Amino acid sequence: MFRRNHQRALDSMQASLEAEARGKAEAMRMKKKMEQDLNELEATLDSANRGRAEADKTIKKLQQQMREQQQQVYVTR
Repeated sequence: MFRRNHQRALDSMQASLEAEARGKAEAMRMKKKMEQDLNELEATLDSANRGRAEADKTIKKLQQQMREQQQQVYVTR
């Protein structure tokens, strides 16, 4: 009887250990996936920021051209 109880306790501990190992492996997979997702999001953000900076340059250029044309209109009046 002691032997049977002892074996059950060992089996239970083994099952707990295996469950913990599976949980840890799953957590590591999730962590790796989240890191990959974060890297992709950072790359997307960098690209969006470059696009925004380019748009800002274009806007400033167009604003300057508009000011110059307005100045020409005022001068020719």
